[in-house]
Amino acid sequence: MRKRNQSPIPSRQHFAEWVSPGHPDRLADAIAERIVDHALALEPRALVGVEVAVHTRRVFVDGRIAANGARPPAEWLHDLVADAYAAAGYRGPWTPRRDELVVEHDLCCADLPDAEREVRGISDDQSVTIGWAGHDERTNFLPPAHYVAHRLGQALARWREEHAADEFGPDFKLLPRFVELDRDAQRRGRSAGEFAWERLTLSIQHRPGMGYEEQFRRLRAPLEEALAELERAGLTGLASSFTPERLHLNGAGAFELGGPHGDNGLSGKKLVVDHYGPTVPIGGGALCGKDPHKVDRVGALRARQLAKSLVPRLAAEALVRVVWAPGLGVPSHVEVEARDAVGMRVPIGPEELPEIEWFGIERAVRSLELSEPSWQVASAAGYFVESTRRWELG
Repeated sequence: MRKRNQSPIPSRQHFAEWVSPGHPDRLADAIAERIVDHALALEPRALVGVEVAVHTRRVFVDGRIAANGARPPAEWLHDLVADAYAAAGYRGPWTPRRDELVVEHDLCCADLPDAEREVRGISDDQSVTIGWAGHDERTNFLPPAHYVAHRLGQALARWREEHAADEFGPDFKLLPRFVELDRDAQRRGRSAGEFAWERLTLSIQHRPGMGYEEQFRRLRAPLEEALAELERAGLTGLASSFTPERLHLNGAGAFELGGPHGDNGLSGKKLVVDHYGPTVPIGGGALCGKDPHKVDRVGALRARQLAKSLVPRLAAEALVRVVWAPGLGVPSHVEVEARDAVGMRVPIGPEELPEIEWFGIERAVRSLELSEPSWQVASAAGYFVESTRRWELG
């Protein structure tokens, strides 16, 4: 029985979701991002705003592409969609395969008029974009569970592709939940900043007739290996505190029918996964399916760059809000909310912030080289997970 003044080890809960490339929503995102890449290869100032839906073997694409040299979608869209499906793992026993796809579109696809090219540096919409940085370098200054969910999911996707593509399907999702011990834990023989698992939820498509025990046996080793890699990278406790009973696998039962045959998918639905997880507000719209001159994309990337430049130099956590209005090339408002390690507000003076022109659409697109990245790769890897991205350099 616990004594009156005795309390459990203080801790902070962390949880976040990640979905695989074969999840219907992610599949739709991949197609949208491939369309953006296709347009930017034709015209660095291309105007792109597209949305994608997938269901069974049908794919629906609508929106607009304005880029010099743009060809009718009938000449390239089916191959682009089919490549996205194959890259996501829809090959072999997993359907729909390339020859089964039916692609329909209502795309406005034409050259970019000179009048529109000249105003690409002007916002054509309103938005509130968010940038955040916190925690520490072990998680690339991202919320721990958000970072761990991405790294763990990506490791499992690679393992599946290399070793178990006939056993497990491309559609899966996971949700890690663990605690982080605070400084008071040191008095109880534990290390501050150490993590301890509570639950790892994993739902993964599998071949028909594959029993739960076989699924568990096959998945346990790659999961433990991925956790060991995270622990070696400094996330102490993620491997040592993980035990088999912490894994909750396919809790809804057999998961034999997945992908677009098990659920419809829409591009732009995974905003929380694309941004910072459930603990940080995300502000405006989706990142995917839009050219880099769109403020939803360029504003969010610039805001993250500013937040990361402030942490840990001036604060333990920084939240940047950037407000955009139509007809302007720079934001109408920028504010920063910063906190120290114990959650107290830290004042950030104007001398610590860039001039408003630093946020300008044209300037940000050039300095971050946003017309050059492969957006399909950036989306799959996590827009803010890879520390080598231009906007991650602070």
